[in-house]
Amino acid sequence: MSIKILQVGAGIRGQHWAQFIKHHPDVDCVGLVEPVAAARDKALAIIASPDCRGFADLGEALQSTKADAALIVTPSVTHAALAMRCLDAGLTVMVEKPLSMTVEEGWLLLERARAVGKQVIVAENYRFWPAERTIQRLLQQGFLGALDNAIMIDRRHQPSGTEGPWFGKIQYPQLQEIATHHFDSLRAFFGAQPANLTLRCWNPPWTDFAHGANTEALIDFGHMRVQYLATLLSHRYGFSLWIEGERGVLWTNRKFVAWRPGGSRWFRPIRNDKVPKGDERPYPQGGTTSLLNSLRDAVLHSTRAATTGEDNIWTIAMVEAGKISDRERRTVDLSEVYPLRAAGVAAS
Repeated sequence: MSIKILQVGAGIRGQHWAQFIKHHPDVDCVGLVEPVAAARDKALAIIASPDCRGFADLGEALQSTKADAALIVTPSVTHAALAMRCLDAGLTVMVEKPLSMTVEEGWLLLERARAVGKQVIVAENYRFWPAERTIQRLLQQGFLGALDNAIMIDRRHQPSGTEGPWFGKIQYPQLQEIATHHFDSLRAFFGAQPANLTLRCWNPPWTDFAHGANTEALIDFGHMRVQYLATLLSHRYGFSLWIEGERGVLWTNRKFVAWRPGGSRWFRPIRNDKVPKGDERPYPQGGTTSLLNSLRDAVLHSTRAATTGEDNIWTIAMVEAGKISDRERRTVDLSEVYPLRAAGVAAS
């Protein structure tokens, strides 16, 4: 069985999604909303379906199409408001990360989803890459024993215009748009929510970003700590995650995984876990964890997605706590921005 989808947004990322939708056998796009005519026409040409109509306004699209679900691929500041409108129209929603700009905004959105009996799924893809799945499985199996610390470094050459004109103008671009991926991965790796974090953002001298192209943080998960360093303005791409435990070290560059047993001088390669065909791509497209499959199954079978809004709101809390930490130059407990944690209530 297939589902009918309304895509909202046709910028750079939206055009990527148009490709995914075009090639998915169980997803039919019935409408594409984008106020910029050139971008809308380009995405419609990619989808290449006579049944997919273009709209400049979401309200008109909601009234004129019979969709089962909405895919929201717009600038982050618009996610929660657009998702709310789609929920009110009776649609299951998948929204590009982040779920929202603040915990309060996200929580109101999730309350609305529960009230109308629909699911909000966040298109968070990093945790599904083969190397990340391999690391997550090994840690869940206790491969390293007790954990002590981890160091994550992400260097990328991502100029201010790569995501669109808005990207270089916003506050906290690295934290808001990129670190949110890494924070989600860390929570998945360690199966826990952080207790607190200390974070700083700054710009290198040669940047044209308005704010915060670089981020560093110390994240305390209670049973272990993570040092995080990331930049949008490196001179080359490079990623490294080093996890130290009582039995040795696990390392990945997001392509390969290796481990060094305690007392050994050398790293040994670990074969990545096999994933369904298509899930080795940056956006998983083949197996049960495929993002579009998750949306399809949520609509047809009420299946709970792996990356629900209820899960992603913890990442939103980390980002929000990071902004407070940077502005006020102090360590911030997550309970300050997500009080449910202090009450011992876990989002699920």
